[in-house]
This record gives sequence, structure tokens and C-alpha cells, in this order.
Amino acid sequence: MSIGVHNIGQGCVTCLDHDEHYILTFPNGYGRQVKALSILTVPWIELGGECSISCSKTGYNAAIVFHTKPFYGGKKHRVTAEIFSPNDKKPFCSIEGEWNGVMYAKYSTGENAVFIDTKKMPTIKKKVRKLEDQDDFESRCLWKDVTYNLK
Repeated sequence: MSIGVHNIGQGCVTCLDHDEHYILTFPNGYGRQVKALSILTVPWIELGGECSISCSKTGYNAAIVFHTKPFYGGKKHRVTAEIFSPNDKKPFCSIEGEWNGVMYAKYSTGENAVFIDTKKMPTIKKKVRKLEDQDDFESRCLWKDVTYNLK
């Protein structure tokens, strides 16, 4: 039993300190629950599919794959990625691990290192403009009635 959301379109992230704009695509999202021997397992959220991140200013780009768990065996939350320098066809860094856990980097120099440990990252509160300062079609303003009723 599952439900899937296929994300279309792209996002833009701006690093103001470096005047860099990154265009990225999103993985699909799935709500999963397996029924085995008439017993329902604990439901989980899963990401799946291919994504990309690119910066036109620097020319760096990344290809990311979110791997869905096979029906039998396998692990949940797996992700792999390759990061490319401008105009290079071979990645200078490969990443693998769990998107909600630890990811490891393997560099073309032979160095291996922890890329990121998401469990050790601090939680940072979002900074969002007040609803009255938002345009009609900004997300929180547009969806305020739905959010209110869901709460």
C-alpha cells in the first residue's frame, strides 16, 4: 500500500554570500506501508528518482539518485550522487549513504570522508515574512486556509 507524489518543475536556491544561483529538481515522494501476513508494518516516507543541481556561474553540477527500497531486502532512504567540475564528464566526488542519516564522500584523489551526518545537524527555524507582507500567490498566503483547517 502506498501513495506517490511526482514533483515536477524546478527550484532556485541563491547563496547571497557568493552571488550564486543553483537550479535544482526534486525527487518523487512516497508514503509506504507494507502488508505482510495480515499485519501492517510501520508506515514510512520514501524519496525516489533522479534529481540534478547546477550552478550557471561556476559550472559545477550534481546528479543525484534517490533509491526506493526493493520489495524484498534492501535498505530504506538510500541516496547516491556524483559531483562534476565544469566541462568534466567524470565526477570528482561520489556520495552514497542515507538522505536522513550519514552520507560518505569518495573523491577522485582517493580520499574518503564523511560528507554529512544529518543526525548531528542543528535544527534551524525558518525565517518567513508575515502573511500580511506576502503577495497573494506566495505559498503561505495562498495555502493559509488549507493550513488552518489541517491544524
